[in-house]
Amino acid sequence: MQHMRVCEITVRRDMEAQELQWISHQASLFSSDVMFKYENLNLQLDAKSLLGMMLLPIRRGTKLTVQTRGKDELEALEHLILLLEKQDAPREQG
Repeated sequence: MQHMRVCEITVRRDMEAQELQWISHQASLFSSDVMFKYENLNLQLDAKSLLGMMLLPIRRGTKLTVQTRGKDELEALEHLILLLEKQDAPREQG
């Protein structure tokens, strides 16, 4: 029986399209399944799906449940929570 890691957060700031793309890319680096559940919409999306991530905005005050399942679930959960809870937008690399 596989376990699942779950963490509930409230997003602290509006996230732009580029940030959502970055989060989707980061989720894809892990082998575990990564799901975002939007509490107020009763909707669950695959965080690795760029299209899914672009469909719904993540705004300040959004309540999200992050769920991970797989061999690197803890690392995936911790990494994505850090990205979602950052106060500042990530800076462009290059």
